Amino acid sequence: MAHINDTTVENPSYYLIDKLVKALKTIKSGRLHIEIQDKSAINMIATSDRDSNKIDIDMIEPELFDLIKEGISDTHSEKNLQGHKEADSSVDKLIAKIDGAKEFIHTMADKDSGLQLQLNLARKLARKLTENNMTVVVFRKGKEALILGKEANPTVSKIISGSDDLQIKSVIESSKLINDINPDT
Repeated sequence: MAHINDTTVENPSYYLIDKLVKALKTIKSGRLHIEIQDKSAINMIATSDRDSNKIDIDMIEPELFDLIKEGISDTHSEKNLQGHKEADSSVDKLIAKIDGAKEFIHTMADKDSGLQLQLNLARKLARKLTENNMTVVVFRKGKEALILGKEANPTVSKIISGSDDLQIKSVIESSKLINDINPDT
């Protein structure tokens, strides 16, 4: 069995988690505001000190996530019509990354994949964040839903998650967020 950074190739979700944490670790500070079709979709604020990084992610309009791929596919089609082969390569890479992220989010939110798989992925992500002195706080429409990583301080949610690195701040907001991101479940 081949290994990549202590993650088996047989589980691409774990590999994606490793890559995601490495990418997030490079973000030290800043703000990012994403709009989709002129609607605020995501606000991200990154801060760091000597020892740790923290990223707050507010999913303002999580229902808009499905429009991301449609918009990129439309742009990709326009570029093909214009014959911009150089841009096609970078668009293909971007589409592949978004597909991977979307697949990860849908795996996390897919009720058919089973609660245990979802919890395993969330625990793995939270553990990797802690190992890298990072915290990700996820908000839904301005309300705190989850804390993953170093600053997580689970109490009752530890019974549900089985992790010291994953704190469910609001069961209601967390559940709504999953339903917003993957409404087909």
